[in-house]
Amino acid sequence: MRLRAARRAARRRAPPVPAPASAPPSNPDAPRPLTPPGLPPGSLARQIRILALPMLGEQLGNFLIGLVDTLLAGQISREATGAVGTAAYVGWFTGLLFMLVSTGAAALVSRSFGAGDPRAASRVLNQSVLLMLLMGVLAAAGVWSIAPTIAGFLTGTSQASAMFVLYLRIDAFGYLLGAVLAIVNTALRAAGDTRTPMVVMLGVNVVNAVVSMTLVFGWLGPPMGVAGIATGTVAARGLGGLAALTIAIVGWRSMRLTRADLRPDPGYIWRILRIGIPGAAEAAVLTVAQFLFIKVVSMTAPEPLGGANYAAHMIAVRLEAITYLPAMAWMTAAATMVGQYLGAQSPRQAARAAHVAALQGGVLAALIAVNFYVWADFLFGVMSNDPLVRQVGAPAFRLLAFVQPILCMGIIYNGALRGAGDTRYTMFTSLVSGLLVRVPGAYLGGIVLEGGLVGAWCGMWADNIVRFALGLARHLHGGWKRVRV
Repeated sequence: MRLRAARRAARRRAPPVPAPASAPPSNPDAPRPLTPPGLPPGSLARQIRILALPMLGEQLGNFLIGLVDTLLAGQISREATGAVGTAAYVGWFTGLLFMLVSTGAAALVSRSFGAGDPRAASRVLNQSVLLMLLMGVLAAAGVWSIAPTIAGFLTGTSQASAMFVLYLRIDAFGYLLGAVLAIVNTALRAAGDTRTPMVVMLGVNVVNAVVSMTLVFGWLGPPMGVAGIATGTVAARGLGGLAALTIAIVGWRSMRLTRADLRPDPGYIWRILRIGIPGAAEAAVLTVAQFLFIKVVSMTAPEPLGGANYAAHMIAVRLEAITYLPAMAWMTAAATMVGQYLGAQSPRQAARAAHVAALQGGVLAALIAVNFYVWADFLFGVMSNDPLVRQVGAPAFRLLAFVQPILCMGIIYNGALRGAGDTRYTMFTSLVSGLLVRVPGAYLGGIVLEGGLVGAWCGMWADNIVRFALGLARHLHGGWKRVRV
């Protein structure tokens, strides 16, 4: 009896046996006390700001370049404005094609760094560069081949069509190195480094502006018109791609290009594509929806009003890119944090990060919207020398201001889902909001009800609202926390 009593007393005094290192936490939703190594220290709000602000600087540079290109085109002709605006759409669509690789790469790199495994992130980078080179070749060949088809679909005159084809085919030469630039920047951001991509892209934007203005105005030779704008873009992308390639070879936190890791690895390639294929399908859906939408815009009235509506829309898209500055910056921060916190087994922190990022971005978009409303006439006066474009564009743009916070928050929520690897849901979102809401709504408002540019934009605004609602609903549901990558 005394022996058993002594044993019981010893067990009461003994410390509890620690769980094995591999044992899962008792509450997987409980946040871990440590910040993943790829993220800055501090509160979630501070982490988001530190990641987002360099990206905001990068987006500001991109916006200014787009603005410069549109300003230069506006001084040439209405057709030049349409050509440059359409090329921006095509460039955006090729960026969506690159999502086939970049979406999967971002999710895997962020998860790897969150789990403290930079070696796996390096393998992902190498395999992603291989895949992205293939995407760049396909994008360049595709745009070159279908440029006349795009021009014929969207233009009504031979002069405008020729200008579209010239611009698009010159622009296609920049896609190969542009693809390398895109994937290296994506990997760096997912690893928590948003400053290096910012520096590279600001340099790219300076080259773009200087070369484009030099060639358009003929400072070193005869003026080249829209061909000069396209050549400036190609030169800038090429230099940016070479800079990104150099950074990847030198390496960042054990993540670098090596000859051994550049050999095709079917396992990693499949993991990247398993996440990226729904992203590519989403890109295809968005491509179809956007082209149908801008076709509707071009059909809202006979010439010359139809051409003015189209040019005004392209100017509005360039100006609305101001809202995309905080949207894309805070989306990138949210995607990085969601991926890294999921990798660190902290899904509750990942969910909170998405909500905080959406709130911060929405507030900034609301401030931008106020300026859109107040300065609409001035902005269109600067962007075009065509009185009819100014007349139809400024009132419609003033109404566009009211949907900007919803647009921004929808982008952030859906981008955070991609950071988690939940690309099937975002594909579904784009299918519903793009093809089933935007295009029919634009046709109804712009053509059937004869609402002109504002009527067509009603379909675009409905798309923004539905996209935001579906993204928020998915976050509240929580199914994205269980997605395997």
